[in-house]
Amino acid sequence: MPVSQKRLKAEMWDRMQFLFRNYYDRMVHLKLVYDGKLDVDTLKQVIVYAVERAPVLHSSFNTTVLEPYWQQENYTIDDILTVSESDDADRDADVFLSGTIPYDNNVQIKISVFEQRVGEGVKSVLALRVNHMCMDGGDLKYFIATLCENYNRLKHKDYDAIGMKSGSRSFDQVYSKFEGEDLKHARGLYKNVSKSKDHVAFPWTEGKEEDCNRIVKRVIAEEDFSAMRGVAKRLGITVNDALMAITFRALYELCGLKDDDSLTVSCAIDLRKHIEEGGANGGLTNHTAWLACRTLERGQTMEDTVVNVIRSMKTFKRDKFMGLYSLPLLKLAYTIFPHDIAEFAIKKGYDNPLLAVSNMGLLDDRRLQFDGLTLKDGFISGATKYKPFFLMSVTTLLGRMTLSTAIRGSEEDVAVANRYFDLIEKYLAEFIAI
Repeated sequence: MPVSQKRLKAEMWDRMQFLFRNYYDRMVHLKLVYDGKLDVDTLKQVIVYAVERAPVLHSSFNTTVLEPYWQQENYTIDDILTVSESDDADRDADVFLSGTIPYDNNVQIKISVFEQRVGEGVKSVLALRVNHMCMDGGDLKYFIATLCENYNRLKHKDYDAIGMKSGSRSFDQVYSKFEGEDLKHARGLYKNVSKSKDHVAFPWTEGKEEDCNRIVKRVIAEEDFSAMRGVAKRLGITVNDALMAITFRALYELCGLKDDDSLTVSCAIDLRKHIEEGGANGGLTNHTAWLACRTLERGQTMEDTVVNVIRSMKTFKRDKFMGLYSLPLLKLAYTIFPHDIAEFAIKKGYDNPLLAVSNMGLLDDRRLQFDGLTLKDGFISGATKYKPFFLMSVTTLLGRMTLSTAIRGSEEDVAVANRYFDLIEKYLAEFIAI
């Protein structure tokens, strides 16, 4: 598909995600499972429409000494979408998700549909991976939901209703809700408050030459997730607060910490809360920051751990500028320094979180329906981390909560991750029993 040779600005978060190549593979992963067969021609049309509306998805990232940029590239739908028959669609989708997309590729999104005969019907698994430089989990949720809606509208010839947001990708949209002294204050938050004071790492094995990308996940059943929400509501806390308390107890045990050891786990923040219309008028991009949740001790009981986590999180929640700290510092570095020097300077002052949780929340099943198909399962998982880093991604769909971690590791590391998820289930049961 020919395009004019047009450059796009590499925004601040694009460049930060490029810097993060030192810590992970820059991919965000999505998998959706359906009963039924997709209309491939319609799917192709809505994918091309979406990619045309978001030209960064058909651009290559070009680094220069002074300032990088995106270059729009020619592409065909075959560069993005593949459809194939499979005797094990879940397995083949997982293999697909373990792949990467080079930053200088002509497209930054890959989608594959695997069709498996099941009795008289067809099971379809849609797997998607996208360069994190282009969007985060929040906008991936929007992207896939809009793709499904456009598919359904096209099937019903409702052409005028088809849409996909296409606007500014700049980070400074996060200031759009502020004015006066608050705006001035927000733009002057140079201090980094998300830096960890602890250096506890997930007990991955030593790196080996044969390590490869893997996604390990655990599904929390509907009845357990419902019970967890019920207890959280009774305690007056959020589901994320409850999840963090469970996570802390699991990590204290897995990492062999003493009860009076301190521990920091970074928690993702969606900055769209600061943006007018929640970012609906902007383009596909990243609006995610981190806060450092820290406990000074484990606490003897689950209730103690909940209190410790709430105490730590409350400080951030009371701050109207939550998540906006250090953004002016990043902007300053990328503004005054050539690209290579800016990367060096930021790396000197930046610590990638050793332990992190990204709760992307609800995947709305009503918005993920393809006409004529039945949604059965699905999840989103963050980038594949390199040792020693650990990220747990969390999504909920159809009443179930899926926990996942992506790691470049070995079968031994899969066993470590599964041991961690066993502990999550152990402490989930302890939380439900409060």
